[in-house]
Amino acid sequence: MFKFIRALLVFSLQLPALLEAQNLLVTYAGNGGNESFNDVIQLSNGHFIVAGAADNLDWVSTGVPKIVLSNPGIVNNQGTGKVAFLAELSSDLQGILAVYHLPAGSAEDFRFIKTTNRPGQVTQEIYLSGNTEDSQNGGYFIGKLDQNFVSGSPTGFVWVENVKAATGQYPDVYQPWDVGSDGKVIYAFGDSHAYNWSAIYRLKSDGTDDVVPNWRIHWPLSGGEFYGKAADYPGGIAGLNFSAIVFKRDANRCELRSTNQTDYDLWQPDGNGGTKKGKWPMDVLFDSPCTPGVPGNTTNGPGYTGYSPAGTFTHGPSSICIDRRSNDMYIGFNFKSVLPDGLPDFEPVVMAMDQDGDLKWWSRLYHEVRPDGDTMVSEPDQYIDALAIDYSKPLGAGELIVGARCHGNNTENYWEGTQIAANPNANGFQNNFTGSSGNIHISWLGRLQTAGGTLLNSTYMAEFAEGTGSLGGAHPDPNLDGWPNPNGGWPNVNTTNLVKNMLKTTADGSVLVLATGRRTITTANAYQKMVKPGNGGLSAWNYFVRQYDPTLSKPLYSSLVVGQWDTLTQQGGGNINLYGSWKTASGIVAVGKHSGAGNELPVINVPAWGIANFSGESAVLVHYTAENIANPADGPVNLVGSTQPANSRAFELQLSPNPAANQVLAEFPEGHQSGVLTVFNALQQVVFSLSVSGETARLDVSQWENGVYWVAFRSNQGLDVQKLVVQH
Repeated sequence: MFKFIRALLVFSLQLPALLEAQNLLVTYAGNGGNESFNDVIQLSNGHFIVAGAADNLDWVSTGVPKIVLSNPGIVNNQGTGKVAFLAELSSDLQGILAVYHLPAGSAEDFRFIKTTNRPGQVTQEIYLSGNTEDSQNGGYFIGKLDQNFVSGSPTGFVWVENVKAATGQYPDVYQPWDVGSDGKVIYAFGDSHAYNWSAIYRLKSDGTDDVVPNWRIHWPLSGGEFYGKAADYPGGIAGLNFSAIVFKRDANRCELRSTNQTDYDLWQPDGNGGTKKGKWPMDVLFDSPCTPGVPGNTTNGPGYTGYSPAGTFTHGPSSICIDRRSNDMYIGFNFKSVLPDGLPDFEPVVMAMDQDGDLKWWSRLYHEVRPDGDTMVSEPDQYIDALAIDYSKPLGAGELIVGARCHGNNTENYWEGTQIAANPNANGFQNNFTGSSGNIHISWLGRLQTAGGTLLNSTYMAEFAEGTGSLGGAHPDPNLDGWPNPNGGWPNVNTTNLVKNMLKTTADGSVLVLATGRRTITTANAYQKMVKPGNGGLSAWNYFVRQYDPTLSKPLYSSLVVGQWDTLTQQGGGNINLYGSWKTASGIVAVGKHSGAGNELPVINVPAWGIANFSGESAVLVHYTAENIANPADGPVNLVGSTQPANSRAFELQLSPNPAANQVLAEFPEGHQSGVLTVFNALQQVVFSLSVSGETARLDVSQWENGVYWVAFRSNQGLDVQKLVVQH
């Protein structure tokens, strides 16, 4: 017994700490080489990976290893010679451990980093995308790294997919793609609101084209095109090459429309107390169902609310999100329409499908038929900017976070924070659009059930306009620092945009956003605050970091990231862009770039690899910390987080019997009965994972090999890891 305890102690001391000390940090990086940080993640060993681009890597110390990643066919004709890089930073953000980069000119940047694991799990496979835009074709690439930094250092890509995307249109600007726990990638291709081609495809984990059984459109190996379920193809599913959701209105495919009268006439709940007609989201434009291959299908409007099809053929896919527990897919897009008075409009859609491509539900995010029976249209334009899964809830009660945007003050707009049928007591931080501003863009956040699309919470996100009156009284939350309550008065608001496809959730279900606004509301615990209305100072355009509580009823943290402007003249600000974020155990990391003009960002605790002053376009990294957003469950999960001393654990997971031969009972203490249980073998490989909701869970180990396993349980309040011995 003594030998066993001693061995466990030594093993534990060799492992990285669960919660590294991470201090407030704000820094520039670069040397005048147009550096940009574009995305950031934290690995399960605590290290950070920052993706970006620069003219060169001269800003990186000569003592830091620089590893060239092989280019397996990325197509980039821009000719700028940019260097796309990944910087591996230490867990305290104080050191650059290594830089991995493509040969100069291979791609314009690395833009997004995604993994097959969900937050709170050991790092598994890593996928990247990057911009390969040129003046004619536009586009981006998606690639799978050959190593994940934790089990080994990458040397290149296993495969790369070059994605054609028309310059400046949705697939190009948003880079809509995601990867599931099975390694399959769903991505958008083509143009938007134009005349050529737009579609969503899926790749297998090896990078080859995939057949999605219940998508409607497939391309056989023998050529041509097949409409229907893959299983109904005369040659069987094995005779098909790949599948797609075609985001194009034409007479042959009838995509996103009902193909029979029953489906077209289907009345169903809209998710918030009203109703909508049609099984498919584009039925609203048409006066009848669509029969594949029959001419006249494309213009037979208007639909039941008065909308008609627009002149352009393609639609606008903008966001893709995969639930890594089920590999169900969530797709955000909009389509162009024509209002009853002949003016153009854009209608938003969030569409949910299971992993085989069956439609689960779709949501318009506004009423087509209100609860009082009035039929509505919603003008002007509306968009989907980001989607994220909230993993704090078990799979059966899962929730999807939607980040959307509207152009102007609509009569029937995105659903208000206090008008939620499934949650009558809901109260969003900003319940509705206020003021009289018209030609502006404002953002909206909503929380929907993944099972059926029912709305649970929502808030607008529209920062105050400069010089507005009609302000309400101070918000009652002391952390709102005396700012006027957005739900009081009737103030004018200003354009406020979410960063495209940058929406995150935390271990407790809070919602993390990056956005840009004007007189942005900041919290008392913010690092960089906005001057309040009425205090004699002027605002400036800015990017900001914000974490909302799980109900979207208040910001827990909201801070600017901007050059320190002159509050008398407004000069010097509006010069920093943010692109990526990550929730840590003690705060929020955000990355971006300084545009090369204006005043300095107030820096603090600049690390050895950073600089205190920008030089032209310089990269930016901030780690904002605050006590009320600190949560160990947001920290790295290196396999055996048992490095935590037993007396510092938030709780203790009970396993019995242990050793075990057949069944193991896992018992969760009160307050820790919802979370994720993951089992690792001695090689740090995941062998089992389960979403837990309840007091106990049973593990069948009868088929496991004899040996030592580590059972990790992460609840919203913390993590515990226990050793399990399997002996048959």
